[in-house]
Amino acid sequence: MARKIPFSVDITGSFVYSEALVEARKLFQDGVWSAVKLKEIEDKEIFKIVEKCKEIGLKCVTDGDYKSTNYIDFFHHLQNISKQENATTPQEEEEPEENNESVVSGKIDFDSHFLSTPPVTERFTYLTGIIGGDMYAKALLPSPTTLLAELIRPENRYNTGRFYPDMDILIRDIAQTYQKVIAEFYDMGCRFLQLSDYAWNLIGDCDIRQISEAVNIDMLSLAGISARLTEACIAQKPEDMCISLQFNNKWWSIGDREKIAETLLSTRADAIAFDFGNRENENIDFSMLNYCQDKEVILGLVSTSSIQPISASNIILHIENAARLLPVDSLHLSSQGDFRDLQGNSAITEQAMWNKIVAMKNIAKTVWGK
Repeated sequence: MARKIPFSVDITGSFVYSEALVEARKLFQDGVWSAVKLKEIEDKEIFKIVEKCKEIGLKCVTDGDYKSTNYIDFFHHLQNISKQENATTPQEEEEPEENNESVVSGKIDFDSHFLSTPPVTERFTYLTGIIGGDMYAKALLPSPTTLLAELIRPENRYNTGRFYPDMDILIRDIAQTYQKVIAEFYDMGCRFLQLSDYAWNLIGDCDIRQISEAVNIDMLSLAGISARLTEACIAQKPEDMCISLQFNNKWWSIGDREKIAETLLSTRADAIAFDFGNRENENIDFSMLNYCQDKEVILGLVSTSSIQPISASNIILHIENAARLLPVDSLHLSSQGDFRDLQGNSAITEQAMWNKIVAMKNIAKTVWGK
């Protein structure tokens, strides 16, 4: 199998917000700073990310998801999907709970000239413009299954059904939309695109178990829908573009896990990134790797929430155990996934995050010699 990912350490999630960015966001929300000033700080902090990654010796870098608050932001940049705004009255609290419902108002699509789309493309264009050298710019986007789950979850299902009474047509339009997204990112120079699945990760409002109950479809059938949707989205991807699917391994404990794994991992995605959770010091069941024989696998082994120093020996042992099922040259090392939660909060400091990334690079040198 030809190796499509020419580096051993990958970052599969968002970064801890820097102190400067936290302060900038607060000033913007309070109306003290303009959007232009916030963008200036975001760009400056992303530049610092790139420079730090260069210093560590990483070959692949993202923008840390510094221009996003959570994965649903991307959906609201697509055509005819908007965020449901809360109507407030003087009697209500000054800061009501944020409403993340996604409202469909027509045919879902992606158009680089659509009014709300440019921020999605501009952030990646900025990243490619500052990396230089032999580094690769990687884009992180929520998976098409996550979008499907978002639109048919109980809060959104009725409104979506007004425009998409037939779920097959909804799936078709999501697939066509992601085909355009992938083509657009490729044209911007993206050769590494990660589609993070928050539905099968069993977190947030898009929890696939909730969707299963809401639409009265069993989990294995939903896995089949997820796989078919993913396959349709990546069917036209260029050969020299690597697409990875990112999953949390929590789904490994539900339903008929063997059949679900066989189905979910059967697509022509080039790589699978697994988030194994905060389990550096525990035994890990790697048997799902049996369904990744023709793919590269990114092992999310390093905790993004524990303040304890990394045990290099434990991580190396986990990699050796995974290598019993797949060739070690098809494996890569990463953190669990996101270094911050869906509300933007982090369990560790920015410096602790960088310490973990340095440790990952050192472990990679030991295992792969680079």
